[in-house]
Amino acid sequence: MLLVSGSCALVFQVVWIRELRLVFGATTASSAAVLAIFMAGLGLGNWLFGRRIDNSIRPLRFYGLLELGIALSAGLSPLLIVLIRQMYVGMGGQAALGPELATILRLFASAVILAIPTILMGGTMPAAARAVSNDADQNRRGVAWIYGLNTIGAVVGAGLANFMLLEALGNRLVLWSACVVNLLLAAAALGLSQKLSATPLTKTKLQKPEPSLPTTSAQEQGRIGIVCISSGIVGFVFFLMEIVWYRMLGPLLGGTTYTFGLILCVALLGIGVGGAVYGLLARHLKPSLQLLAGVCA
Repeated sequence: MLLVSGSCALVFQVVWIRELRLVFGATTASSAAVLAIFMAGLGLGNWLFGRRIDNSIRPLRFYGLLELGIALSAGLSPLLIVLIRQMYVGMGGQAALGPELATILRLFASAVILAIPTILMGGTMPAAARAVSNDADQNRRGVAWIYGLNTIGAVVGAGLANFMLLEALGNRLVLWSACVVNLLLAAAALGLSQKLSATPLTKTKLQKPEPSLPTTSAQEQGRIGIVCISSGIVGFVFFLMEIVWYRMLGPLLGGTTYTFGLILCVALLGIGVGGAVYGLLARHLKPSLQLLAGVCA
């Protein structure tokens, strides 16, 4: 499911970038605005849904509902883009607004269009991770595997959409086709959750440990803080490099969505392979700050 879900997510992103470039212009700023709002939505969704998912005894059902919401909200996005285009053109575009105000308007418009589907996307990974995690998997190999598969699926989706599907079917048909796939994923997840609910959930609920906030030591809180800060810095640097690569390779390969899609595919492929490699090596590695520092270096 995560492989297909990641593929659909990047199909949405590629379509949104192409559609909004037609509104705001084929510039790095336009692509960066969509990318920034997309990633902000994922992060916000992870934060908003994370604790609720941790407390859920049926995370697969939660996942199915998220996929259903993604399909419905993404399916409505072309209508919002039409409204944004009319508003932006009516205001005179960047020539009348100036670069600063136009940039603010791009970010605001992208947020209006992408907020709901991307926030819901951000909740799918915690839900899937909760569904596969168990006490026996202390090194979180299952989480690494689903993260790797989700990202590799994203590579497939970005590649197919960018280089094949959009030219053959057009932006909206590709987007709505991805929405149909998301609906099928939602139905599959909800159906599987219903079957699994036949098992005694009360026992699982009783065995589920209560939040251990009172027993969290100051040292452990410090470790969590270091990991969170490091993750934020790594994400910032990674997407900064992606935009820089786009600007550097634009004059060579052309500043088109094909160039952006190619860079996106290569970058995501590296992330997916890294997650899969950790899934293979996790049983031989002990999670530690030293390991995190080595990977970041």
